[in-house]
Amino acid sequence: MSNKENVKVTRSKRSRIGEKRCRDNDDVARPTICGYMKCRKRKMSARLLQKRELKVETTDKGAFSGISTEVLFRILQEIPLISLGSLTLTSKYFRGMVLTYVYSKEGSKRVVPAIRAVPNSSDLNSLEYLLESKKCHEHYRQLGIMLKRSTCLFSTRERLAQVGKILDQLRDSHVKICSELGSDLAYSCYGIFLHAFIAGWEDEEKIKAFHAIKGASLLEERISHVLKSKPGTLPGYERYVRVFCREIFLNKASSTDKSFWMAQILKPFPMCFQARLMYMLYGPTDSLTDDVTWSIFTVSTDQITQDLFQLAKGMQMLQDDYRGLWSADDLISLFHEITTISTEWDTENVASFLKFCGDSLCCEVLGYKAVNGRITDLSYILYYLWQYCSRSTLSTINIRKEQEWFVALMNHLGKLLPKPKGHLDIVKEIFSLWEEYMMETFEDHAASTDSQQSLLDDDRMRFRDNLLSLTSLTTTLLLKEMKK
Repeated sequence: MSNKENVKVTRSKRSRIGEKRCRDNDDVARPTICGYMKCRKRKMSARLLQKRELKVETTDKGAFSGISTEVLFRILQEIPLISLGSLTLTSKYFRGMVLTYVYSKEGSKRVVPAIRAVPNSSDLNSLEYLLESKKCHEHYRQLGIMLKRSTCLFSTRERLAQVGKILDQLRDSHVKICSELGSDLAYSCYGIFLHAFIAGWEDEEKIKAFHAIKGASLLEERISHVLKSKPGTLPGYERYVRVFCREIFLNKASSTDKSFWMAQILKPFPMCFQARLMYMLYGPTDSLTDDVTWSIFTVSTDQITQDLFQLAKGMQMLQDDYRGLWSADDLISLFHEITTISTEWDTENVASFLKFCGDSLCCEVLGYKAVNGRITDLSYILYYLWQYCSRSTLSTINIRKEQEWFVALMNHLGKLLPKPKGHLDIVKEIFSLWEEYMMETFEDHAASTDSQQSLLDDDRMRFRDNLLSLTSLTTTLLLKEMKK
């Protein structure tokens, strides 16, 4: 048998074997490729059929595709600024259209506010001035929100570049506001615009905005020029730094962000210059010239209480820091530098300033003096703190609360002083001060020309206040010892 015939026989046997196996498994369903890939006609929804039949517009303009740019500008002219910002969030086309409109000749009329002259602009409490300032503030707030929404998808560098274009358009209006309503209001408007624009930014982005503003306004050069000179020699520059920093960065910022902006302003300089800048920003000013007064706290008077309170508000901003930018050592050093600017402050003013700064800083500063053994300085401040807590101008309830606060402060300092020598020294120093001040009253009376008359009214009041204060302190300490 040939090879071909053998192959045919083999193939026929295989086919018979395969047919037998198929007959044995007829009851088992075997899947085939047709079961997976059935040739069916594709179904289509009515929406897709309608879309094929109709001609679909692919432009971003949508229903505005047939309207020219000039007509669109007319429509945008009637939309409020905040709504323009919301419109930019709808599509890339309208974002570009709104920004093009804002920078155009027609849009600049919307960006630049209409300033109306006030008859008596020097009177900041007049109704006309208040209405005009409110209108300017609202316009700049809406402008900041509009630009914030229009550039929300841009990088920080691009967003600041857009701000630069807006500020170029507002340059003439800034000069007009300064001439008609005052420079304070003009910078205040910029502050509202800035904080409306950067609301919600991260700290790194805010730092970039700060450096951009500082570079564009030459603020750093002017601050350096002021700090290189003696306090009070450049009053114009000092006032500019005060108004610019407060109105743009500080006054319109939230309470939690004020310490952040203060750190950006003060931290680049040494501690002595930081104290000068803090005093420049929140220190007292002359009522006529509005210049910063540097030597007012060297003498103690009843009229400087409000000035001390305003300066203490600046120190309280730093204590509200939650970012860790200001440590306790920074605050203590800044306090000591402020109270020794140009000439050393009167001790009574130091004690009042410390009381206004708050309990936290008061405990830190006095604790620093107690740990370092500065008993004399500590006793003088404690003497005036008790005088403040026992003032006759306070109500009885407030006097009691203040005296309880003083006793708690003494307990805190007692834990820091070395025992028992430190306790004895501080008590001796405090009561020696009372003796010294009370004896001065009699010496002033003996030196007067008319020694036969009774004490002068002011000397008598001073002696009586010292005596009452000494009596109340002694009573409070005795009651405290009896309760033990």
